[in-house]
Amino acid sequence: MALLAVLAILLAVTASSVTFIWFMNQQQTRAGTRYRAAAALLLAEAGVHRALAILESETHEGAPGRDWRPEGHTETVAAGPMPRRYRVSIVADQDGALLVTGEGQVGDTVRRLRARVYPASPALLSALYGATVVQFERAPAAVFLLPYGAGIGDRPWVHIAAGEEVWFAQSKVSLNDPALPLDLASGPVDPPERSGGESASPSRESVRVLLSEQAALTLGEARQRVDVQQLTMAGLNLDERVRRAERLPAFPSVDRAFYRDLASRNTANAEVNRAAGKFTGDGDLERKSDGSYDQAQFARVLAYLASTEDAPTLRGVVYVTGMVTVPARSRIRIEEGALVAESTVQVNPDAELQIVHSTHTRTLPGIITMGNGAVIVGPRARLRVHGLVLTSRVFDAAAGAQVEVVGALVSNDPAVSFRNDAAKVVIRYDPAVLGTPGLRVPPGEPVIAWVARWEEVSR
Repeated sequence: MALLAVLAILLAVTASSVTFIWFMNQQQTRAGTRYRAAAALLLAEAGVHRALAILESETHEGAPGRDWRPEGHTETVAAGPMPRRYRVSIVADQDGALLVTGEGQVGDTVRRLRARVYPASPALLSALYGATVVQFERAPAAVFLLPYGAGIGDRPWVHIAAGEEVWFAQSKVSLNDPALPLDLASGPVDPPERSGGESASPSRESVRVLLSEQAALTLGEARQRVDVQQLTMAGLNLDERVRRAERLPAFPSVDRAFYRDLASRNTANAEVNRAAGKFTGDGDLERKSDGSYDQAQFARVLAYLASTEDAPTLRGVVYVTGMVTVPARSRIRIEEGALVAESTVQVNPDAELQIVHSTHTRTLPGIITMGNGAVIVGPRARLRVHGLVLTSRVFDAAAGAQVEVVGALVSNDPAVSFRNDAAKVVIRYDPAVLGTPGLRVPPGEPVIAWVARWEEVSR
């Protein structure tokens, strides 16, 4: 009986031991798999970051990194007993983005990360970029240049960049004046209930200025050259250091075909076109379903919207092959899109133009003008834009105008790039403008690699 009892106990202990050993082997196997998977993912991320560093600098051979397009560049990492390596490939997409894929391998475990990267001009690191002259004229001209959203902390940015001159015609104009009230509308990533009010206003830093090597700070009607200390004593909120560059970063060019294609596929305004065509007697406009217009067609659309007390909203990308004039005292609103024109966009006196985005369309531009196109905001007019405002000629805000941009303002006029004549201009710099699609950096110029999206892929 004792022997049988001992045998039974030994059998139970043996079964328990076998189960315990099997369980521990399974745990060790799972732990090793998780470790290799985590390590492979980190290697894939390292490969993407390596690609970003090369895109912003140069390749191993000393060639410009912005043109680097490897199909399977491989590097081995010496860490641990198992072989570790990552492979990088870069493929161009139609909107100017680069698809950067990093593949990390530890032993037989492979994981892949893909980043959607936009090679952006460093010009888009400025809240207000003027290729030539940035000028502030009669009081009460006021400019507020503030940060917006996440992502600013990891990128240097400047408030004002000017290629030839920053001119203060009067010392009574204001820059980021903390004493002035500020009522801000909601941005693309703000909940609507938090819009407006002083509580929504970020801190008003001293304005950082970037000038080309020959550019000057000037004051008064005589355009007398001054330094930052003199402007500070005059009451302007400027940072004590002025940054200098041999020349400003290159102005990006616009892929017209890309935006025309977006507009031609935009059918969200078909009902507005039908009503506008019927209102103005334009049969072609009445049958039009897309968002690409000539100057006369879009003028009829705006005339219809101006005649309607409760005007419907335009949606998506609107492309106009000519000038856009927002009629006086009208209210025009474009949601989840952009206004792209081959000539000037003019907001007439007492009119209002709004172009607003949500989180999903945050990287779309707000206004783009090409050719000899300027952006002119008339007396007492209002302009509210989410996204990049890019104009090939001057941005001009007249007396009493109110401008609010959540993004950046970039102008390439050969004479005066930005003019504020007794207007109030608020630009909240959003780093998402670096991911604006359809922009091209001129060949040979450096780029900023802006990551718009990360995702793990199986192949």
